[in-house]
Amino acid sequence: MLMARRPPARRAGFTLVELLIVMVLMSFVASAIVVLLVRQQRFYGSASTVIETRQQIRQAAGILPLDLRGISSIGGDIYAVTKDSIAFRSTFGAAVLCVTNQSSSLVYTVPAQLAKGGSALASWSALPTANVGNSGADSVAIYDNGPTAMANDDLWRRYNITSVAQVTGTSCPISTLVQAADQSKPYYRIGLSPQPTATITAGAGMRFFRRVVYKLYQGSDGQWYLGYYACKTGRTPVCNTIQPLAGPFQANGVQFSYSDSTGAIIPTPADSATRTKVALISVVVRGQAASPVNLTGGAATVFKDSVRIQVGLRNRM
Repeated sequence: MLMARRPPARRAGFTLVELLIVMVLMSFVASAIVVLLVRQQRFYGSASTVIETRQQIRQAAGILPLDLRGISSIGGDIYAVTKDSIAFRSTFGAAVLCVTNQSSSLVYTVPAQLAKGGSALASWSALPTANVGNSGADSVAIYDNGPTAMANDDLWRRYNITSVAQVTGTSCPISTLVQAADQSKPYYRIGLSPQPTATITAGAGMRFFRRVVYKLYQGSDGQWYLGYYACKTGRTPVCNTIQPLAGPFQANGVQFSYSDSTGAIIPTPADSATRTKVALISVVVRGQAASPVNLTGGAATVFKDSVRIQVGLRNRM
């Protein structure tokens, strides 16, 4: 008896048409994912650029008031003012006076570090340097209590520094501040011009000043930055190379304006008599991203932002 042969079973799988359809669909999905990733990467890159630009603006807005608030225009601290720069005396150190030798025009500081608690009463970001006849170099202001105990004759007296030397064997009188263990510690002998007054006594505060300049300048990369440099007698060159503090900014990215106590604008540049009238300094900082940004998915644009700060000067408002 003959048996009927069964046909072979078909193997499970995809047809060529089905595979092509799947591949096309997968390419659409992959393309959409790639586009999404590119957009996300562009968005995060642009967001980082915006944040960096605003950080640079805040950095400039934070640096300038710290130094500008200490200016005393009536005391002659301002050397020069323009729309995009200012040169002035900036504090770079402080000390406590120990002994005054009026006949030799010398003053002596207490030791830099005292035995009592390791107190540091003489500190500088850089040692003061001597100068003769250079009003733009290092100087010192010493607090004078005046001839009476009344406050109305107290004032800060400013002197040019004619010599600076570190010596030992201090002659500071032993007191609750300076102890016997401090007698052999290093201290500083500083020559002054003009001669210090007789009413300046031990314990007086000393503040040291140096000429500094804040200025908007164009760097070698073509971008604009807020720059800083200081001038120091005895150094070659006297004024060091300008260094960027913040930026990049717009071409008019840091603009200064100056007002007197009545609010009237002081034209720039100003002569020495007019500079003593400055009571308020306004600064506008205009930031600009170093590269175009794209946060919306449209065309890339150059991001810009700005901030305005005002600083009232001491003893003028």
